[in-house]
Amino acid sequence: MTETRNRLAGNFISLSVVQGLSILFPLLIFPYLLRVLGVEGFGIFTLIQTFIMYFDLLVSFGFGLTATQQIASKKADPLALNRIITGVYIIKLGLFTASLFVFILASLFIPYARENLMLLMVASLYLLGNLLLPDWFFQGIQKMKILTIAALLARGVSLILIILLVKEKSDIVFAILAMGIGNILAGATGLVALFKFHPYQWTFPGKEFLRQQFRESGYVFSSIILAPFYSSVNVFILQFFTNPLIVGYYAVAEKIFTAVSMFTAIVNRTFYPHLSQLWETAFGVYKYTVRKIILGFAGAFLLIAFILFFGADIILKFVAGSKSVADISQMATLLRILCFGLLYSPFVSFFFQLMVLQGQKKETIPNIVITVLVNLITACLAAYYFGATGMAVNLCFIMLLIAFFNFKGFRKGLQQRETVNL
Repeated sequence: MTETRNRLAGNFISLSVVQGLSILFPLLIFPYLLRVLGVEGFGIFTLIQTFIMYFDLLVSFGFGLTATQQIASKKADPLALNRIITGVYIIKLGLFTASLFVFILASLFIPYARENLMLLMVASLYLLGNLLLPDWFFQGIQKMKILTIAALLARGVSLILIILLVKEKSDIVFAILAMGIGNILAGATGLVALFKFHPYQWTFPGKEFLRQQFRESGYVFSSIILAPFYSSVNVFILQFFTNPLIVGYYAVAEKIFTAVSMFTAIVNRTFYPHLSQLWETAFGVYKYTVRKIILGFAGAFLLIAFILFFGADIILKFVAGSKSVADISQMATLLRILCFGLLYSPFVSFFFQLMVLQGQKKETIPNIVITVLVNLITACLAAYYFGATGMAVNLCFIMLLIAFFNFKGFRKGLQQRETVNL
């Protein structure tokens, strides 16, 4: 038990460092790029980066959950591990190739893509790093320190290269190249470490195994790719019904809400492989551990919501800088509303991941589709009648709705397992 706790604590710390770097890196590098590239150049850089991030999700294809679960349940079987590893890399290679094909195809029909095709192809190096990095493997064997080393390498190399190479407005390509090289080095480091921790041998998994692996991850990917349609799309809806100032108020409050919610991802990635093993081997311990995590989430986010609610003015003065009292007051009101959404926001992804490891990948899709459709209606009504305040209330409602749907799905899977055990 002590060994398990120490491993989980070490994994939590490692993932906290990775998440912290993800937050810190933009804070360090974006002001520099904005100053050197100018507003227009930085806008192009951001647009290319945003475009690539969607294809980054495609190349990842949900393997952070599905392959992690497979590795965790089969880590004592070298032959099974070989099949899983080979299958993941074959599928990711196919998705990476498809991404390059889309870039070239887009350049034939979209003028903006044609003008920036070279930037897109350079940016594809970032995807190559994703292809190489076996983060799903190390999550499965619960060796998260490797991911910390890879993240430090990627961010550190990118930061150094940007400072050395980006000196004037025309150096956008070097900024994008620096991000790609950093990610490739991280991926290569992870790949070398994989060979160290596992005596890998090429084993073709078979067409049926590949089809099943693709199908299982496809369900998860579908849910993940749809998620922005009930969160980030709300900003565009608010822009349509109000004005940039109101959108700015909401965006600041929503960014703080999102940043705090990122804590959930660290806990989920720490416990997911462990819970996957317990689901297969110790169902009673699995239920007990899930209850403990639920109570931990509830207590932690209640405390965080309490601090944000009563410290909203101070926090916003620090985050937003020297804004007028009226600006701070407006944003503080929105942040206080979103604090109620924080009380159940961690359970959205937590119960989603539990459904995945319980073999309910297909069932997650209706939950997200219904939520997206409901949000399109409620967000428009809330923005039209109540502006940013209504949108903040709507976000709380939508988070509650998807958390409820995922909880029901989780409970259904739990009851089915209990029936089988009887």
